[in-house]
Amino acid sequence: MSTGKLFATVFVAVLFANALTVLALLGARDLLPEFALPTLSAVSSTESAPSAPSEDIANQWVPAIQGRIRQFWMHPAGTWEGRAPVVNVRLEPGGKVISNQVKIVTSSGNPVFDQSVVNAIYDASPLPVPSGPDFEPFRDFNLVLRP
Repeated sequence: MSTGKLFATVFVAVLFANALTVLALLGARDLLPEFALPTLSAVSSTESAPSAPSEDIANQWVPAIQGRIRQFWMHPAGTWEGRAPVVNVRLEPGGKVISNQVKIVTSSGNPVFDQSVVNAIYDASPLPVPSGPDFEPFRDFNLVLRP
């Protein structure tokens, strides 16, 4: 393969990767191929791969969790640029956030904004979660937060 063809191939591949990234950042997940962006979901402590809670459980509890966190969220003025951070949270039964177990999975691009999310999650502990077997998906899960 000539240098020109190699350059063109690499250039097109980079453009394609950038286009997928832009679509993901804009929230256009339905336009992305399945391999391009992993599904964000809860992780059970007995599994190594993410496992989503049932839709009914997620619809009931995720907004309650997000609302509780927003009550404590003091995000710095002028730091929101439309990119929502994805945060991994580990909880004990009852909703208590485990110390040092809130991690940024996908940054908003602004470390100050990301840290404000992490602080709010710790401040909001305990989070509202179901009890019994319905709690398991919330033991270790990813959460998207927007102001």
